[in-house]
Amino acid sequence: MERKWFKGDTHLHTVNSDGSLTKGQLVEYCKKQGLDFIIITDHNYNSVQESYYDGDMLVIQGQEITGDNGHVNIWGAKVPAEPPYTLDTPEDYKKIIEQCRDAGAVISLNHPFCSMCGFRFDIDRLYCDCVEVWNTIQHTDNMKNRDWWVNQLLGGKRIAAVGGSDFHREYIPHTKLLIASPTTMVLAEENTPAAILKAICEGRSVITNKPNSTMIELTCGSAVIGDCVKLKNNTTVDVRISKLMPFHTVTVYNNRTPVFSFCSGAKYYKNIYFNSNVYEKGFVRVEVTYNYTGPVKELYKTAERKFLGSKNKSNLPPFIRAFTNPIWFE
Repeated sequence: MERKWFKGDTHLHTVNSDGSLTKGQLVEYCKKQGLDFIIITDHNYNSVQESYYDGDMLVIQGQEITGDNGHVNIWGAKVPAEPPYTLDTPEDYKKIIEQCRDAGAVISLNHPFCSMCGFRFDIDRLYCDCVEVWNTIQHTDNMKNRDWWVNQLLGGKRIAAVGGSDFHREYIPHTKLLIASPTTMVLAEENTPAAILKAICEGRSVITNKPNSTMIELTCGSAVIGDCVKLKNNTTVDVRISKLMPFHTVTVYNNRTPVFSFCSGAKYYKNIYFNSNVYEKGFVRVEVTYNYTGPVKELYKTAERKFLGSKNKSNLPPFIRAFTNPIWFE
């Protein structure tokens, strides 16, 4: 079956935990953003008893297991335990994650290096199908999540990356700043819970900052992200980017090494195509990044400290506009 792109938000809250919208209001809000699927993940509560469709949009069952030592998203199955959960030690997390796996759920480690509510212990030995690399609007802690994820890839662990808005409310009235920011674009065979979650676990996702923003397509012949390809002499990957903004930089990585880079300069590209060589086995992935400069940079640093609890006082890193999961090479 031919795969198609589906736009989704994997991390959303309602009044059933600490959000401002009812489930019905949230669903309608997400439909207006043009999303194909959402996962409602209230804290320690099953707002969705069973996945369903509202019109053409799929609403997938989920829950965010929430404790002081870290947050874990459970997708596609009911948590086979009732709160309050005991989450005092890594072993407590391992136990409930294993119970959820046995129930058929997909496991995502949420915002692991968040300054406010990240994990308080080493997560390297926790099982997960994916990790929430990009949480809410782009900020410095997400770059820490990205670095951890890339190190896992370099170590041979094929952990998929996802993004989630962690939407609770729009803090600035009459805006659509936070909903579906970021958006997880999933390359799946169909818009069903099984197909969407399978594709996410296989690493067939691109994370971008909004549903209709910069998009990256990475292929190697007929292979797509999540696939594994036999490396040969003169192997190349093809990259197509749509809506590349001015002064944004595209980088293709072969493992940790940048093998291609392009800056858009002052030009906006509706579509741009290029290819890049693959030099060594491992993986290839693509990022689009940008920098804040001048007064905007200082304002953003102040906002991070005030609203996100960031302790960063140094220069801001390049932020990600969009990034892909890898194609693997053996």
